[in-house]
Amino acid sequence: MTAYTDFTSDFPRRCLEVLDTASADAAANGREITLLLMVASASLLVPFERLKPDTEYSAHPSGDNKRYGAAAGQLKELLDKRFVGSELCPATKHSWQLAKEVQTVEGAMDSWLPKVKLKSLSASKQVGSTLTLIRNALAHGSIYATGDPIKELVFVKEVLDKDRKRVGFDVLQVSHGDFKQFVRAWIAFLQASDKDAGSKL
Repeated sequence: MTAYTDFTSDFPRRCLEVLDTASADAAANGREITLLLMVASASLLVPFERLKPDTEYSAHPSGDNKRYGAAAGQLKELLDKRFVGSELCPATKHSWQLAKEVQTVEGAMDSWLPKVKLKSLSASKQVGSTLTLIRNALAHGSIYATGDPIKELVFVKEVLDKDRKRVGFDVLQVSHGDFKQFVRAWIAFLQASDKDAGSKL
């Protein structure tokens, strides 16, 4: 029985193909951001979860971070880099902004976002924590959009202390243009990873 197994490189490439193929129609029908979030969710969550390092509490059952050791090693190196200036955000001028441990994000976004004190993403902010914030927001549906037409995307992640008690929320805001560049850069990184050959569909 033949099985499709390459969810770390080939699958995100296909996601990018869908983005490129459908972009014109999506934009013409006011669905450009919907398409972007669909592609971002699939192309970030699946390979990230399969390639990220094992922890004391979790290891992906696919074993892809061992099977594709080179790619997993390159991801680990990327996670330790500073986000601004990395492959995922090479420009020094960018729209990425962050607010840490915001006390409430309840209710309609318009009721809490204006009170959030967003600051340009720190030069010391690592790729790992930034990717984790976006990953958690996408996985848990904690995503918002501002403007009409949409100008920025907002990602929210719950912050817990060592006793698993909520201490607040991290809020990340970015223009949809910069986020689209980030998604393309993420997929390009996966494509460039010097991983072992996997089974193709």
